[in-house]
Amino acid sequence: MLIHIKMKKSALAFFCFLLAFVTISCASSPKAEKPLWADSFSVNQVFPPEKYITALGYANTKEMAASVADGNLASYFSKEISSYTRVTQVLSNAKEAKERLSREIIVKSQIELFGIKHTEAYFDSQEKNYIVCAYISREEAWGVLEPKLNIHYSSLSKNIVQVKNQEGLKAVINVNKILSNASDFEDLYYMALFIYPNRCEKYTHLMEELQKLKEHLSSLSRAVKIKINVKGDVDGRIYAKISSLVSDSNFTVCKSGENHIMNVNVDITEQVTGAVYAIYPKVSVEISDKKEIISSFSKSLEKVAAFNSNTVQRMALSKIEDVLEEEFVETCLK
Repeated sequence: MLIHIKMKKSALAFFCFLLAFVTISCASSPKAEKPLWADSFSVNQVFPPEKYITALGYANTKEMAASVADGNLASYFSKEISSYTRVTQVLSNAKEAKERLSREIIVKSQIELFGIKHTEAYFDSQEKNYIVCAYISREEAWGVLEPKLNIHYSSLSKNIVQVKNQEGLKAVINVNKILSNASDFEDLYYMALFIYPNRCEKYTHLMEELQKLKEHLSSLSRAVKIKINVKGDVDGRIYAKISSLVSDSNFTVCKSGENHIMNVNVDITEQVTGAVYAIYPKVSVEISDKKEIISSFSKSLEKVAAFNSNTVQRMALSKIEDVLEEEFVETCLK
């Protein structure tokens, strides 16, 4: 009995010793410290803002935390770059530019353009979630942006010099082409301005030149005076339609004193089979500056049919009006 009691005491003493050892060991094992980058207040110590752009992501898995960090980084780009469009006031419609950039920047900032990198995920035992920091090196981003900017800069600068010596509808068309091709450059410019504003001087100069072109476009268009001649127009509907489209595009329609001629041919020749009248409507347009043809447009439309001549002609003219509304301005005047 005495031996049994002693054995119980020995087992209890050993258990107490083991518990104390485990407790001391756990207390002496250092708890993993939260890295500086995982705290929004100290992340700048690891990633200085003058060298990096960062965003944190929080989620219950490592993968989701990285994805959230990417989204936050993209949103930050969208907000900051959009603010540059307002501050610089380079674009004539900053609101439109902001909305367009907001739609596009999220996609662009997550592809090869900036090469987003991530830290290893840290599990926050208190918050019960993972934290990942997505970051972009400004220097690396600039290394990708600069060659793209230079390609656009060289092409646009050359075209602007050429168009300055032009006038009339040809100049209007070429200016519109330049401004249309400049949209990618504008997006890249605002990204570059956000990353390294002090390296953007020559690109800012080009943006100012583009703005001057936009302002000049209106006076260029008004100086284009077009006399419109229409053949095959039954009751003047096509003349009225084209005149309206030309005027709405800021050009001048005139009966005399013109510097451009627009010749329009309308074909609504009827084909009669029994009691059915059919027409295959056609329309063609040529615009010249009295020296050469500047632009042209031609369209053959689907057959229309009716049981009397007046009805089928109205239907054919309506089809021609519709196609002029949809395609004529973009094809001939821009």
